[in-house]
Amino acid sequence: MKDSAPTLRTGFTTGSAATAAAVAAYLRRSNSVGIILPNGGTLDIPVARLWEKGAAVIKDGGDDPDVTSGCEICVELTEFVGVPADVDYIEQADGLELVIRGGIGVGVATRPGLAVPPGKAAINPAPRKMLLTNLLKAGCRGRYLLTISVPSGAIAAVETMNPTLGIKDGISILGNSGIVYPYSNAAYAATIVLMLKSCAAGGARHVALVTGNRSESAVKRDFPEFSDEQIIRIGDFIHTAVKSAKKSNFEHLTVACMPGKLFKYACGEKNTHAHNSKLKLSRLSDFGVFLPQSVNTENMDTMGELRTALNAKIYFEVLEKVYAQAYRVLQEWAGSTSVKLLLYDDKGERLL
Repeated sequence: MKDSAPTLRTGFTTGSAATAAAVAAYLRRSNSVGIILPNGGTLDIPVARLWEKGAAVIKDGGDDPDVTSGCEICVELTEFVGVPADVDYIEQADGLELVIRGGIGVGVATRPGLAVPPGKAAINPAPRKMLLTNLLKAGCRGRYLLTISVPSGAIAAVETMNPTLGIKDGISILGNSGIVYPYSNAAYAATIVLMLKSCAAGGARHVALVTGNRSESAVKRDFPEFSDEQIIRIGDFIHTAVKSAKKSNFEHLTVACMPGKLFKYACGEKNTHAHNSKLKLSRLSDFGVFLPQSVNTENMDTMGELRTALNAKIYFEVLEKVYAQAYRVLQEWAGSTSVKLLLYDDKGERLL
């Protein structure tokens, strides 16, 4: 009997939920709305409730064990004049100006190195762009105050990595692709194995493992010779994927990641999900990295924080040493399969 991959249901991000709620609030739509995703695709999202000034959507993470699933993402959208209080961001284009702020249950960044600056609501750039794009498409023009709130956000955030990352009092509004893929589900590991077996059975000798949307887009841009089947999203399952590529007898393996994952690879972490492996920068010394005495990594939990504490030259030297160790780990796992390791930043630019 032929193997078949488990059927896993994708979901949508908090950014997509907020975008759908904003469009519903503007159009006064109470059933469902269609939104445009960052990659140009579309997605229909049900509306949970509608009131005079806003609308709400229930976040659905699909088959990913996402603690924010079930949270109500609320958006209030009101025209205004003057200068509103508590402004976090302003997004504008084509006759629409959105003044965006985080309400109750949306976390506030307290440390540098994240996608949002300290003191601002954790509403990431991609969702802010989605809000602007979709409201423009809906015909919204003028000056609007847009407030995102998550009534249960502070409670849900306790089970996320936000407290560790220095985001307090709520969850983040996230989503570079708008879609939640079930990377954290054990069934996804089985899917990765079957995708690699299928790719090898089709005659491919080279495969690329990418961690998510940004690394996938970068690989497609930089290596157009890869077919879609040769680029496999692995999420956090790096060890499963590399060992499976070895077992499937691929000759060459390309792994694309960003600095946070690179560090965990260097540490030999087999599953890089934040709940399985905490990023411990104290381990840099294991890789021959010795930072200036003025840099205290004790309370740093991201490579982004480290980047803000170092000048560009020293940070790049750190990345080179971490890269070398990560490569050694991956090649050891891969055995006779030749590994090529690619490092990208959060904008998709090649670092190493």
